[in-house]
Amino acid sequence: MPSVKYCKTGYKYCEPGNAGFSLIEIMVGMVMGLISMVVVMQVFATFEGQKRTTTSGSDAQTNGGVGLYTIERDIRMAGYGFADALGCTVNTKQTTLINQTPPGSLSFVLAPVTITQGNGSDAQGNGGQFDTISVMASNKQNWSVPIRNVSDHSLHPTFFDVSSTVGMVQNDLLIAYETNAAGALVKTCALVQVSNATPVATPVVTTAGYVAAGSSGSWNNPAFPAADYTTNALLINMGSLMVRYYSLDANSNLIARNYDSTSNSGLGAADPAQILSSDVVNLQAQYGFDTRSAATIAAACPANTASGQCSIVDTWSGTMITADQTGAALTQAQAIGRMYAVRFAVVARSGLKEKPDITTGVCKTTTSAGPDNRPRWAFDATNPAGIVIDVSKNPDGTANADWQCYRYKTFETIVPLRNAIWKQR
Repeated sequence: MPSVKYCKTGYKYCEPGNAGFSLIEIMVGMVMGLISMVVVMQVFATFEGQKRTTTSGSDAQTNGGVGLYTIERDIRMAGYGFADALGCTVNTKQTTLINQTPPGSLSFVLAPVTITQGNGSDAQGNGGQFDTISVMASNKQNWSVPIRNVSDHSLHPTFFDVSSTVGMVQNDLLIAYETNAAGALVKTCALVQVSNATPVATPVVTTAGYVAAGSSGSWNNPAFPAADYTTNALLINMGSLMVRYYSLDANSNLIARNYDSTSNSGLGAADPAQILSSDVVNLQAQYGFDTRSAATIAAACPANTASGQCSIVDTWSGTMITADQTGAALTQAQAIGRMYAVRFAVVARSGLKEKPDITTGVCKTTTSAGPDNRPRWAFDATNPAGIVIDVSKNPDGTANADWQCYRYKTFETIVPLRNAIWKQR
């Protein structure tokens, strides 16, 4: 307290004394302190909210970017090793879930990418729940050139006479296929497993070796493939199959399931899945087709194409096409042969649930009315405003009442199927 001097009446001297603040002064000081504290706390709360929003937005960008890159990397390799047999139906000994074939199926289709549309999607694959993307390629690292069959298979039902066994090792998976002079598939393909690959001492037909595929291989039928492959047949050495499924789980995680051709497992719903990114709420995908009536790599191209050779993606569809531009019917193999690109989008959600509006009690962070800021994708001449991606449901299809309380980021790309394009050159 401040020190003051006062003099007593009748005294010749003054002595020091103390005097305090009045009650009014104390109350005014307290009010000013409280007001300052409220201002400081309000500024802190605003700053902290902005920091959390920024941090959660950064996490969403990281999660979405990682998911996009991972899927894109695999799609770029899709079709490696079997581009010449694209679309062929492969008969097998064991039932398999490869390329999302129905349970109990003894065959699968050689498709670089298979898209399974989510529930509620329209004919073009728009809207609805998340899609599932299946990617297939050969795992063989050192040899992918097809090997020619040099004698009629019907004369040697337990083995193939082949032009070479270079690059083959025990238990490699081979796919036998046959085409005509125009390169079109003429027979069902067959999956066989190398149970022996050695030079032939006294071959029936002059050859460098043979590939036995007897019952010792887990993928071999005891009677071997029923198709009568001629000297026009080829065998693709796949080594092992690389098949990977990308989808979402019930907790909004982007997951991948990896196929193991040794045990013929890994793609079922009960099989272990690898979590790639969290807070991913939707995955959408479409095929890119060249539907021209004479669609080949050497068909007519735009005038500014220097080489005069190209493939043109003129149709995006979530499902397989069944006809070309003229309406002529296409087989499954022909349709897969017209596939040259895949377009897909990953929608990531911020981890922060924003507070609702003070006056209405309703979240307005993402809205479908007024300034509609729902996530969109597939911007092109057909859809200049893009296609709205439904984020009002959880990955398991149940309604999410709080979907408007979150921020979303869409990551979209177009990936050329280079193995399908290189096949034509």
